[in-house]
Amino acid sequence: MFSLIVVVYNLTKASSTESLLMIAYTLPSVVLSAPAGVWADRHDKRTLMLLTNVVRAGLVLLIPLSQIVPGIHGQVWPLIVVTLLFSAVGQVFAPAEAASIPFLVNRDQIMTATSLFMTTVIVTLVVGVPLGTLSIKLFGDMAPFWIGSGLFAVAALGIWRIATSLRAVQEGVAPQTDVLRELREGIGILGRSPALRIALGQLTLSLVVVFTVFVLGPAYMRNALGRAPDDTYLVLIPATLGMVVSAVVLGRATPRRMSRASTLLGALLLGGAALVALGVLPSVWRHADVRVLLTPTAVVLAGLFGCALGALLIPAFTVLQERTTEETRGRIFGGIFTVINAAVALPLLLAGGLSDAFGVGRTVAGLGALLLLGALFLRTRAWHRLGVLDEAVTGDAEVPEA
Repeated sequence: MFSLIVVVYNLTKASSTESLLMIAYTLPSVVLSAPAGVWADRHDKRTLMLLTNVVRAGLVLLIPLSQIVPGIHGQVWPLIVVTLLFSAVGQVFAPAEAASIPFLVNRDQIMTATSLFMTTVIVTLVVGVPLGTLSIKLFGDMAPFWIGSGLFAVAALGIWRIATSLRAVQEGVAPQTDVLRELREGIGILGRSPALRIALGQLTLSLVVVFTVFVLGPAYMRNALGRAPDDTYLVLIPATLGMVVSAVVLGRATPRRMSRASTLLGALLLGGAALVALGVLPSVWRHADVRVLLTPTAVVLAGLFGCALGALLIPAFTVLQERTTEETRGRIFGGIFTVINAAVALPLLLAGGLSDAFGVGRTVAGLGALLLLGALFLRTRAWHRLGVLDEAVTGDAEVPEA
């Protein structure tokens, strides 16, 4: 997507076209995630992931091919259509992938597997942008799409080699009810389970914070640290390393050794304090005329923020894996992705405006203050409710009371 934004801008020199491209990328996630989750429950997840990766490999190939076909060469609309189709197919892959982990590992390995899963996701997201930039500089604008198509093919091959069945129920055994009814059942399960509701809120909050910080990154580098906007890797890399540290620690920990309620509280406190410091300290160092500390301070605080982010994301995702059944996990994750995709639209709309109005430092510090207030509320008003996160799960999943 980063490479495609570069291509579209080079073709049009208009930011409005980039916005249209992002709408084409995000719209299917809001509309199709929930029904795609139902589909993942009905069918073999291995087959769904294999087919969607093959289709996405072909769709990515259409991008460079469209730029050599007479009549549509140099046109943007084919790229927008491909983006819309690519994103739509991806909505089928996402809940099938998320619901597959408990099929592949034992229950006591879910935290470790989830830590590995989240680590690889974050690392590839972080390294993707600089690698995409490097491939464009070395081999031209179309190089990332040939590489990306090949990577989807490799992913399809990896899924093909999975020997375990990822079908929740045997074909023809479960009744084929309508999609809306199954979606309502998934929402009902979320509504009756306090642990699932807390984990959903925790996961949504984490991703809203991530997207807000990501949107503010270039402005923070320029206005707070006095560096070029493309130097955001200076905070992205330590934040990623912090998440890897959290993943390693959580992957080795057992529920008896590490309370998930305490982990949630500690993550909010650490993440909030790190963001407040990131927002405030650059101004302090400038007034003290010690600008040499600006970048080192941001690097250290970004690492601490990454640790907090990992401690928010990984336990939440693990709870969602543990407290759902094989027959309902896909539709629940589909509904969860719908909520998350709608929620992350808020920082994309508000973060830039708040930064322009109040300054990027104040905006980052304000976000951290909100996390600290959230921690204070949980500890003083809702601490007893968080106990459900540490309750033992019996059977295939938590069975909520009617």
